[in-house]
Amino acid sequence: MEISEREKLVLNAIVDYYLTIGETIGSRTLVKKYGIELSSATIRNVMADLEDMGFIEKTHTSSGRIPTDMGYKYYLTELLKVEKVTQEEMENINNVYNRRVDELENILKKTSTLLSRLTNYAGIAVEPRADNKKVDRVELVYIDEYLVMAVIIMDDRRVKTKNIHLPYPISKKEVEKKAEELNKKIKNDEVSINDLERFFIENNDIIYEYDKDDELCKYFINNLPSMLKNENIAEVTDVIEFFNERKDIKELFEKLIEQKAQENLSSNVNVILGDELGIKELEDFSFVYSIYDIGGAQGIIGVMGPKRMAYSKTMGLINHVSREVNKLINSMEKEKIKKCRRLS
Repeated sequence: MEISEREKLVLNAIVDYYLTIGETIGSRTLVKKYGIELSSATIRNVMADLEDMGFIEKTHTSSGRIPTDMGYKYYLTELLKVEKVTQEEMENINNVYNRRVDELENILKKTSTLLSRLTNYAGIAVEPRADNKKVDRVELVYIDEYLVMAVIIMDDRRVKTKNIHLPYPISKKEVEKKAEELNKKIKNDEVSINDLERFFIENNDIIYEYDKDDELCKYFINNLPSMLKNENIAEVTDVIEFFNERKDIKELFEKLIEQKAQENLSSNVNVILGDELGIKELEDFSFVYSIYDIGGAQGIIGVMGPKRMAYSKTMGLINHVSREVNKLINSMEKEKIKKCRRLS
């Protein structure tokens, strides 16, 4: 929808005021606070037009205006100027990633904590879907004659452990033999992450302990309470219950990755308002995120907080952190290639 420069000016001020103060704003305050060189009567007419178009609304008859979700979205895509990261913030970010990190899981743990600390919102980091990645190898660790632990190393260096309970006694030598057989199949692309359980049961006559709530696709959420401030008890309970359901969270993030891939957007940082997610518990929140790539699979880093969020600052921070994460992943991948060449 096309709107005039005058309407953009007024809408930008209304959204900015609401994000900063959290209250409605009238024509006089707009003139006084934002120095808009229009008369109060002209601004009232512009506000009436913006209201007719669905960008702003009254909270009650005699009030000023606040932005609607439509107004928010226009502001985020057309009017918002992303704030630059300060030198101090840049140094804090660099200090976190300058320390040697050689596993994706550790990178994501650090990132969720860092984003939460920088923004005071809930920091979120999500691994790529497990079925998008290939198993590099599996190491079988002999615990005792009835228990073996499988250490699964993914191609992107993610590591997961699973317990294998044996219905019969087995020696350490036999475990080593089975590990050799399994890794030969992995090398020949005969076994994927989704086939491991079947391999153990069919080929080895052993029971592979599989916990559906303990999947390879991990996510890390830091400081969840920060996004629940100023919410009533019922809403807080609903949100906490939602985040406790691993399946719901996993589906949410996978949906966002797929949506981003389909839209093929060029922006580095994306904002999704809660109402766009179609999830009742998250309607009053916003998710600001960036997608990273590792070996062709995609994951997410970002923050979730109230809809009345400091978007300009938050988007600038996530943009910078995202670049650092991708640099670290690329460096990790190059190191892995060098190591493979040395071993071959």
